[in-house]
Amino acid sequence: MFKMTKGDLAKKSDAQLAALFQQATLGLSAAKSDLASAQSLLAMIQAERANRRPSP
Repeated sequence: MFKMTKGDLAKKSDAQLAALFQQATLGLSAAKSDLASAQSLLAMIQAERANRRPSP
């Protein structure tokens, strides 16, 4: 499905991360065979987006 690393995600813009998140989410329903890979990517994207938020 998707081959991404944390470094790859760090280079993406917020809009690109959102689009990639949506693609991975859609991929979950389309390709049940690669469920673990898609879930891993979603978790990595969520972590990257959390790192970009300003701390309180």
